[in-house]
Amino acid sequence: MQSRLKSAAPAAALLAMATTTAVMAQERPISLDAPRTAAQILGQLEISGFAIGSASWNSHIQMVPEFAGAAQALSDPRQVNFRFDKFGIAFTKRFGSTLSVMAAVEVESHRDKHSHLRTNPATQCVGTPVPCESFGAEEATTESTLDKLAITWMPWGGSGVGFSFGRFDVPFGIERHDEVLLMAATKSEIYDFAKPQNYTGLQAFYQMGPLVDLNVWVANRWESHTTHTGFDDNNKSKSLGARIGFSPAVRDGLLNFGIGGWYGAEGDNLDGPKRSVIDLDATWSPSSRTAYTAELVSGTEDGVSFRERGFPFAAPAQDNIKAKWVGGLIMAHHEMNRWLGLTARYGYLDDQNAWRTGVEQKLQSITLVGTVHLSALAGKAPLTVTYPRTQVRIHDVDMKIEYRYNRSNVPVFSDAVSPLADTDPKKSSQQVQVQFAINF
Repeated sequence: MQSRLKSAAPAAALLAMATTTAVMAQERPISLDAPRTAAQILGQLEISGFAIGSASWNSHIQMVPEFAGAAQALSDPRQVNFRFDKFGIAFTKRFGSTLSVMAAVEVESHRDKHSHLRTNPATQCVGTPVPCESFGAEEATTESTLDKLAITWMPWGGSGVGFSFGRFDVPFGIERHDEVLLMAATKSEIYDFAKPQNYTGLQAFYQMGPLVDLNVWVANRWESHTTHTGFDDNNKSKSLGARIGFSPAVRDGLLNFGIGGWYGAEGDNLDGPKRSVIDLDATWSPSSRTAYTAELVSGTEDGVSFRERGFPFAAPAQDNIKAKWVGGLIMAHHEMNRWLGLTARYGYLDDQNAWRTGVEQKLQSITLVGTVHLSALAGKAPLTVTYPRTQVRIHDVDMKIEYRYNRSNVPVFSDAVSPLADTDPKKSSQQVQVQFAINF
């Protein structure tokens, strides 16, 4: 059996060194087939992985101008598409009580779409005002990614102080890039558009007993899968980030509050204008069956410039403006029995200056998920790891059945075929996805 590391064993200090925070410890896959001593763990190469497959249906696809990234288009409008989405594998090794290394790679299939500004009334803006927006001819692509790297040193053993070099998930909230760590099949608006998702650089962490944890880092840049920005630095500046978490209730349930921040120059070849984010998150998990979470994100960026937008959200080009955005989510999860979990999530994003989504809009979603634990139906107990900052345990094989309703105050949802503009875009869309999440 393959599981993920949870730092609550006799060798707690040893196991924790493979991660940078208690939360990240829950996101590290290792083998726990049988109880092992610290001496048995040391020096062994541990290999684990995961896979994601899905069947998806969309009524419409969100139009995101290319400068703001893209929207996932796992199926064409009103069609069902079967996919092998992702495969990941991780290698972990420990050297004594103070040093560990981990590296993970992923092979992921992307099927994203974004809109382009069109000016031809005969072949593009047919029956619509000129200029207009329409989808490009983007096709699905499969790429290999150097997903994670962690070289972790804890010089004072069990003191809780450590340092890491590598590539990491940004520890804001509970959403992560890998679907096996999500209670839903899709991610929220704030994860996709409002905050950084990964960073590459140096970090220091300090677990101040069971009540307080601190994580600070210096990184190359703001990394995002939405815009496909990689880990190489794009200017002369570095970005700074931090999160401090408080867990006032560690006996009768897990309660955690966190405040995090990000600050840096993120524009290409620019060292002046800065992007900043403040992230507040709270998670309460009263038992191993239930979890509630909320998150609030507020961001700004100076010196922002981007192109004109066409119909159906026509707006002039912007030059050197200060962009602002704010968003949040609330989510509840409950395990009904040993094989079925239910999740509900509400997401919101106010893109006040059109910089994060390409459109000045208020974007909302309601997501309902039923998760069937297929491995539990086969008689397998859940893994020893939990979803980040909760007590809810992850299973080996899950089938998530998700319905998502999206709504904007602007008609940004289209079912038109490239390169034609949509003559009747909508303010709402619906998605249905059946996703298989497999740990091994």
